[in-house]
Amino acid sequence: MSVLKRTLALALALGMIAMFFSACERNITRVEEVAAPVNCFECHSDQNTFIVAAYEQWKNSVHGSSLNIDRGGSEGCAGCHISEGFVQRANGETVTGSDNPTPIHCFTCHAPHSNGDFGLRWNQVATSLTGDSFDLGNGNICVACHQARKDVNTYVTGRPKLSSHWGPHHSVQGDNLIGTNGYEYAGFTYERTNHRAVPDGCVACHMKTTSNSVVGGHSWNMEYELRGEGGDIEVVKNTAACSVPGCHGAIDDFSEIGFGGYSVQDSVDVLIDELIVLLEGAGLWEGGMDGEPMPNVTTSADSAGAVWNLLMVKEDRSHGVHNAKYMMGMLQSAIMYMEGNLPQTSSVARKQ
Repeated sequence: MSVLKRTLALALALGMIAMFFSACERNITRVEEVAAPVNCFECHSDQNTFIVAAYEQWKNSVHGSSLNIDRGGSEGCAGCHISEGFVQRANGETVTGSDNPTPIHCFTCHAPHSNGDFGLRWNQVATSLTGDSFDLGNGNICVACHQARKDVNTYVTGRPKLSSHWGPHHSVQGDNLIGTNGYEYAGFTYERTNHRAVPDGCVACHMKTTSNSVVGGHSWNMEYELRGEGGDIEVVKNTAACSVPGCHGAIDDFSEIGFGGYSVQDSVDVLIDELIVLLEGAGLWEGGMDGEPMPNVTTSADSAGAVWNLLMVKEDRSHGVHNAKYMMGMLQSAIMYMEGNLPQTSSVARKQ
């Protein structure tokens, strides 16, 4: 009898459970369609390798070397020296330093996952602190950082005191390309080469793709030293960037670029040497070609302007290519002033 009671109780319990679940209807009220990640595969598929190529080029760049992120902890430097700071600038936010900074990399300039494309974060027209500007297209993002960071008209005034840190910031290429921010002496006529009118400015030459990953593309290098197994060094140069139609024709070396029978780079180097000799003789410079302004020397604005012009050309590192006429004019006028012979034609090196 007890077994029968237990069996009936179990049957009753199962019946009640069945009635409970039958009363709970699990109707589907909405269907969520999850799209396949097609957009991701437009970039991350095994067919489109341009990201791989860009990354390999970037690894050979100064940006990719991480050599310049040591300034990332300073709010005044973080806006250019580290990715986090530049992104804050591009977003119009307050720039802060970072305890764990990253170098300038893909997501510094591009925000594909946020914007859905590879457009640049920075589109403001390239403008010098002098207020001079020129729309360089995609090159505007380069000039956001590659500029003197000081206005010569307000910086070189009165009787400035020189020091090892006196003068423009190191990467002055943007100012020179535009043709501005040099110390311009009265009585001298300054001319400008029209490289700034090249579509996309800096990008057109420095990102000219090549068959290797050490120059052009996202390396931004115009030349690179390759060391062979035996220790021999081969210098790879992206001269193809200068040989596009309407520019300089086929060349094997940047020193072949010139006008009026003169090599721009050789001429600029001669003028730099000449100006250094004059500045050292005046007690305004020390250390020769690799030197710096003489510290703790207070001088006139015109004399300091000669030092400024020397630094503007040296720190550019193109040996005049970015704007041959303007950069040579800065050096020539400074030489003339230091010689006390304004105006006077200074010597240049004739191309062989």
